[in-house]
Amino acid sequence: MQYMDVSSEHWYPVLRSRELRDDKPTGRTRFGEALVFWRDAAGTPVVMADRCPHRGAALSRGRLRDHELACPFHGFRFASDGRCTRTPPEGDRPVPADLRAATHTATEAHGYIWMWRGAPQDPAELPAPPHHEAVLGMSYGESVSMWPAHYTRCIENVCDFSHLPVVHRTTIGLFKSEAETVVDVETIPGGLRGWLMEDGRRTQCFEFIYPNLWSLQAERSALMSAVFVPVDESTTEVYGRTYTKANFPGLRPLLDLYTRFSQFLVFREDWPVVASQDPGDIRNIRSEKLLSSDAPILAYRKMHYAHTRSAQETTS
Repeated sequence: MQYMDVSSEHWYPVLRSRELRDDKPTGRTRFGEALVFWRDAAGTPVVMADRCPHRGAALSRGRLRDHELACPFHGFRFASDGRCTRTPPEGDRPVPADLRAATHTATEAHGYIWMWRGAPQDPAELPAPPHHEAVLGMSYGESVSMWPAHYTRCIENVCDFSHLPVVHRTTIGLFKSEAETVVDVETIPGGLRGWLMEDGRRTQCFEFIYPNLWSLQAERSALMSAVFVPVDESTTEVYGRTYTKANFPGLRPLLDLYTRFSQFLVFREDWPVVASQDPGDIRNIRSEKLLSSDAPILAYRKMHYAHTRSAQETTS
């Protein structure tokens, strides 16, 4: 299996909290690697390679027993730190110390399960996962979609105002003309912010926090967000949210429905165009000609290249 070469020393949101149950493991592919997610006795998320070190079976097909993950093949049990604690076919013989499942540092915050890309560490010794300040305390609904493209191209797409009247001419770009696009880009802690300028004033605003969090403030009372989760080199799972200041019983299912419908309506127009871009990973680009209307894309690439170059220097 070829793992994705992504920027390290960052928290990546990789799963919605609501997808991870207390009573069974969940398998997902992230960064080109098959992973299994589960919760320990305290409800803390655990992320392991979805492969039993004994005979290679998928641990995600197993079950939780006494707050440990049991392999579906021979019942070998693994603790949250990857140690094998029981080997039933071996009877009373001691468990080999090197019989361990590979683990990744994980935590939970803001309704997501986060995975640390870098050397395993105690989450308490790492910086807190990032978030958009504007959404704190707001209600939200969620949706999930799969994009047939590299996550860097997906991120660039949602930071690009100039494609709206062309790609989305029958939806969100219906009343926009193919005219000059001016975007005022500013740096913020951990990311960047882009304002669409119309008649000399700021209107829509997106905010991007590295490595894969994005939000759009289109109206005062509502805000959209998305996290772009790298699955493999040509697939990205996108967790979309619609935030509102309203809060009343039964709101969550309504927001879920609205989010699924609205984001599918818009994102389905993006999928074929973004998937057609060549090359897929922006670090392989050699000949694109960016212009002034591409200011947000230039800012994102500068940030991404700096992070990936720093990671390469650290590991070399």
